[in-house]
Amino acid sequence: MKKMTGHYMIRSFAVFITAGLIVGFGGASIVEPLPLPLDMSRHLTMDPIGTQTVKDMARVGLLRQLSQASVEELLSYQVQSGKSLSEILREPKWLKRLGLSASRFKATWYASNPFDLLPVDLQIALRRTSKPFKTRPQIAQWLRSKKAPARWVKAVDLALVETTPENLWRASRGKKPYAKNGQYLQPIVIEKEPGNFDVRDGHIATDPRVIPTNSRILILVRINGQERILRVKATDIGEAIKGRHVDLPIAIRPRYGKTHSIEFPSDYIHNPSVLILSPSRKVNLDRKA
Repeated sequence: MKKMTGHYMIRSFAVFITAGLIVGFGGASIVEPLPLPLDMSRHLTMDPIGTQTVKDMARVGLLRQLSQASVEELLSYQVQSGKSLSEILREPKWLKRLGLSASRFKATWYASNPFDLLPVDLQIALRRTSKPFKTRPQIAQWLRSKKAPARWVKAVDLALVETTPENLWRASRGKKPYAKNGQYLQPIVIEKEPGNFDVRDGHIATDPRVIPTNSRILILVRINGQERILRVKATDIGEAIKGRHVDLPIAIRPRYGKTHSIEFPSDYIHNPSVLILSPSRKVNLDRKA
């Protein structure tokens, strides 16, 4: 009986897809039901897990890589196996069907908003500075002119591990940081309030010799104990990022009372490595702007 129910649910999804209900391949990709003829909609059975799978595949640009029959097969396999989309995407069969290859990369995290993590009195002093910083020597000279205490010097040194002098000055003006390719940096995790994180598609930093800048790839990353599939763009680089290594940006809240350090929520974003899914053949992961 369970198999019959699962099969009926998948057939309903086939109707759901065939009827042209998959929308939003550009911008925020979502799946929304459009009005259906009454004789079709009265037989439509929706399963929350399957619906989310279709949404996620549309969001990351994979839905259009499969035929209707293959989508139906994938959803049927998910019902029978009980696996998540992330687990299915680890399997060679589905990677081949989707034209993807999987590679494991070392993963580290960096703060996309290091200015917010500076001591408050240092933030105030930087906001009062009228001349932009372009280089590290310029910041060092400014610190000397202010007779900066050691904690300021240490805090700036740590911030410059995460960002550039120009971005630090821009942040003091309430402006977004730039990634290396000139786009505004988009972190994949944002701490909205203590313990409350928003996970989204965004940018990562790579070694451009391995993953060229402006490439779009998929990444399987474990966040808060749950593996998520994200569609990311390689927009940034870093001196310490060499070879099969990616650096993942996170916007974190300051931990006041903690000095001389940038503290990441390591329990939430613990990822010694991540799985990178990249096209093994001509696969379009772009979405229209």
